[in-house]
Amino acid sequence: MIELDVNQREQNIKAIIKLETRISKCTRCPALLRCTSKPATGKGDLVPEAVIVFECEGKRTNDIDWIVDVRNAIQKYLQVDAVYHTFMVRCQLKACPLADAIPCQVHNSLLDVHNICRVSNKSCTGIPIRPADDEVLNCLTYLIEELMIFKPEYVILFGRRVSDFVLKAYGMLDTIQDRLVYHHEGTTFLSVLDEQSYRPEIFAALAALVDTDS
Repeated sequence: MIELDVNQREQNIKAIIKLETRISKCTRCPALLRCTSKPATGKGDLVPEAVIVFECEGKRTNDIDWIVDVRNAIQKYLQVDAVYHTFMVRCQLKACPLADAIPCQVHNSLLDVHNICRVSNKSCTGIPIRPADDEVLNCLTYLIEELMIFKPEYVILFGRRVSDFVLKAYGMLDTIQDRLVYHHEGTTFLSVLDEQSYRPEIFAALAALVDTDS
């Protein structure tokens, strides 16, 4: 069993490295690339039992304590050990007056790898903006491929928009409801629609729904 887990981990590492290399070279959304130092990548166990999907990077997902709190709740209530989190959209669109004031079209990122603006030579102060639908669709294929690599037991969808796009991508076209359980080819999808009022105890309700639905 341990040998199988090691082999699967090695296969997943190779597949994820290839995927992330392609993502790093993606140019599907030029407006997003302008103020992106590098696309967001998933983090966590590479043989995950549960995968958390957030819409995009933000203040909460950059808070390590908050991420650990979410992971611990999933481990406790869904009774899993290996957890991984990722994003539906990899590049964060930002409103920036400095970038908007540039009189010519810019093809390279205005941020370096340390998130320093090449225009101001200071840390980026751009205001994050939610990605448009076409930007979500451009990036959604990467998420689906990532989930196909891992084949987790659970996929936790954070936010109504994440639930709507991901579930429809898997052919689940019915009305999205709060904390509802969906199944697809051995994976259970769990929707947490109101991510702004998230509490760890919400996973207790989700676990009860899974038990009822199984």
